[in-house]
Amino acid sequence: MTSQTNFTAESLRTKLRSARVRRGSVMGMMAILLPVLAILAAVSINLAHIQVTRTELMVATDAAARAGGRAFSETQTVAAAKSVAANIAAMNMVNAQPLQINTADGAGEIQFGTTTQPDGLSGRYVFQQIPTAIVESGQEVASALRVLGRRESDSMSGKVPLIIPGVLQHHEFETTQEAVAMQVDRDISLVLDRSGSMDDIEIDWPAGDSPWSWDALDAGVDAGVLTQDWWGNYYYASGYDSLTYQQWAWEEHFELGVAPTNAWQDLVAAVDAFLNVLDTTSQEEQVSVASYASSASLDTNLEKNFSIIRNTVASLNTSGATAIGQGMQEGISALISADARPYASKTMVVMTDGMHNRGINPDTVATTLMGTYNLTIHTVTFGDGADQVLMKQVASIGGGKHYHAASGVELVAIFEEIANNLPTILTK
Repeated sequence: MTSQTNFTAESLRTKLRSARVRRGSVMGMMAILLPVLAILAAVSINLAHIQVTRTELMVATDAAARAGGRAFSETQTVAAAKSVAANIAAMNMVNAQPLQINTADGAGEIQFGTTTQPDGLSGRYVFQQIPTAIVESGQEVASALRVLGRRESDSMSGKVPLIIPGVLQHHEFETTQEAVAMQVDRDISLVLDRSGSMDDIEIDWPAGDSPWSWDALDAGVDAGVLTQDWWGNYYYASGYDSLTYQQWAWEEHFELGVAPTNAWQDLVAAVDAFLNVLDTTSQEEQVSVASYASSASLDTNLEKNFSIIRNTVASLNTSGATAIGQGMQEGISALISADARPYASKTMVVMTDGMHNRGINPDTVATTLMGTYNLTIHTVTFGDGADQVLMKQVASIGGGKHYHAASGVELVAIFEEIANNLPTILTK
């Protein structure tokens, strides 16, 4: 009995000693593993932080490049492009701080240039820088803008501090992102209102001044604006009608300044200004003309020769109702024709001075077009009689912008703005 008791006590003491040894071993292992695990956790947290920061920097840089490129296409000024790019960058947070872009020429954070595809149409675009001073002077035309977003020691925003500093003796990190926004070629369909209201005009002659006075009529004959037969009847000379004769009398005979114009003449001037702007861009645009009154027609398919466009518009006659939807249907036929370029951006500009009153509704056409084709539809209304509500809706459906002009001067400015509003894409 004593021997059995001694054996049991001895076994218990042995087990206790073994347990203390194992506990000591585990504690030792934990003493080694816990710091390693802590370091790995800290490294993982820092790596996740680095990735998030890089993503934030990419988003901020892309936004700055896209906005700066858009501003440059609209204003064609280096200063405006830089200002917009820097302002948009500052609206985006990178590691909870606004991204600051250095707009100084020597900083290299905003650059201007062109893009090429050295490997063909299926290859990547390559940015080629043009010195900013040369772009500003107008010696060369830039079509692309590159923004370099930086979080480095010598950048305005500085390095990015790590969430858990000191891990592996690192306290902060540097990162950069680059984005290039380029302007793209456009195929443009002009859809123009040639309804009867475009020809309406009432010239308010000052008291005592009349183009139908004998004095004015005789002066018109002397100037070659009118002709007169043997019986004393007056006729308009070739190229003149009642309106253009009155405008001549207003400006030349009575010297009353710039003569009043009708909506169609204002539109012809606006289209001419539109084409003049396109002549100065570095991109290659093609333009077509569709027009509508009681019915619609495609008057000129896509053309690079803008003289043909000018001559076409000048040859159109005004009369009839206002079938805007039919005009849009004719306009899209040019943008999907064999002359349309698959890589070019598609833009439709729909202009009217009145109310849709014939045929399919333009908002229905816009919905169909946007569900089938990749294009942008801008709308332009002119004068008090235009249906701004409907045309705003058409532009909204078409992903474009609605413009309204109250005068011929404003109409010209709007068409110039649309011409300058080159679409931009990010290529890097």
